[in-house]
Amino acid sequence: MSSPYVSLLEAIRAHCNLPEFPNPLPSNQLVLELEQGCTITIDFEEETSMVLLFTEIGTYQIDAEAAILSSIAQANFLWAATSGSTLSARTDIQTVYLAQQFPVNSIEGEPFVERVEEFARVAQQWKLIVEGVEKGGVAETTVEEKPSSES
Repeated sequence: MSSPYVSLLEAIRAHCNLPEFPNPLPSNQLVLELEQGCTITIDFEEETSMVLLFTEIGTYQIDAEAAILSSIAQANFLWAATSGSTLSARTDIQTVYLAQQFPVNSIEGEPFVERVEEFARVAQQWKLIVEGVEKGGVAETTVEEKPSSES
């Protein structure tokens, strides 16, 4: 397994106070079940040297599909409401997903942790948006700005 990828996983492990990983790792995937209810999969494609962040946002009823797909299309336009990630829907099972990929060598430890945290924040906001559309609300496809740490 790629040494840079293992370093990224180690940064997440240390940040989340997870136990030591087995050596060698049994898989390229790390599944994080976060307290706010989001489950994020971190995966590594050795053939392309790409890291993938992936989560299921939620499901919707078929009668909400047009509104959901419209919201996704608006949000994905220049990644305006996804913070660099991409929303997608599997219409055969009425399920919305959020994903992001990037080269493993393009990021290191703490910036990777921050990227995963931002991904989780956006996923949680989209979970609320999808639930709102599902309940008949109008989709607000702007994602709140990341809270500033400067005061």
